[in-house]
Amino acid sequence: MKEESPENVIVGEPYQGGVVAHIFEPGEEGFVEGKKTGIIIAPVEEVFQSQWGCQGTAVGGTSPEVGFGRSNTELVLAFHDALPDYYNNPTQCHPENDGSVAARVTLDFNVGGYDDWFMPSQEEMNYLYKNRDLIGGFSSVEYWSSCESNATNACVMSFVTGELLSKPKSEVLNVRVIRFF
Repeated sequence: MKEESPENVIVGEPYQGGVVAHIFEPGEEGFVEGKKTGIIIAPVEEVFQSQWGCQGTAVGGTSPEVGFGRSNTELVLAFHDALPDYYNNPTQCHPENDGSVAARVTLDFNVGGYDDWFMPSQEEMNYLYKNRDLIGGFSSVEYWSSCESNATNACVMSFVTGELLSKPKSEVLNVRVIRFF
């Protein structure tokens, strides 16, 4: 991986364990005057599949906004960790729950020496979709976001149409994690 100053990186280039997915511009949440900041997405070979989590119970408190992907991911994991033995008894939520939780895999994720990965919020997903051709590695399927729609569903983005959808939390979908620089 190319490890140069963030001042020289461009979208689509390898950097800090992944690929530069977006560089924040003036007026965007995440922009810092005088400093190049942005989003890094995990390499395509690190895509995994998982359920979002407990279908039928609301986590509550997630936000679709930029800058909330990490706190959303941590909130979802804390919720599942607090359930009575969810990972060994997932059907307590829904008969189709298998005990996998995308947030758990995400927060245990380590690639390129970086362990601060998280699931993107809905708005962070918009940047990924916008730059998908430069980033590369997106299949024509749906990817989980870190935000929740309601007790039954969570937020998903179609990388065919860019449409933001809501799908049952017990569906097994792709997850491609991000981090900020």
